[in-house]
Amino acid sequence: MEDLFVRGTDSLPTVSFKTNGELKITGRALPEDASSFFRPILDWVRNFSAEEINIEFNLDYFNTSVSKQLLDMFKIIENNPENKNIKIKWMYEDGDDEMLESGEIYSEMLKRFQFTFHKYAEIIE
Repeated sequence: MEDLFVRGTDSLPTVSFKTNGELKITGRALPEDASSFFRPILDWVRNFSAEEINIEFNLDYFNTSVSKQLLDMFKIIENNPENKNIKIKWMYEDGDDEMLESGEIYSEMLKRFQFTFHKYAEIIE
């Protein structure tokens, strides 16, 4: 199995999934077809397992169709009994209550995930 890397754009996130269990999703997620974008990602996590998984999740925005794909991805990880220790660092911008709430909703649904929430300063462009 090889690492998975997808270079992000203005509307697609950067995905860096390493076989050592370091999984990162960063940027913004507004794909025209979320299921097509996530298909290789879901295929990768279906074939992946690790004693310890560290997910860094840092999207400044994702839409409803992406939300469903993310839940599918998280459930695949959670339902694999070979994945023993699953940690997720949920990043959100100071004042972005919607992103924080999204993380809290996922944390309620994903019982095997250990969520930590990290607020960072608002980025002023």
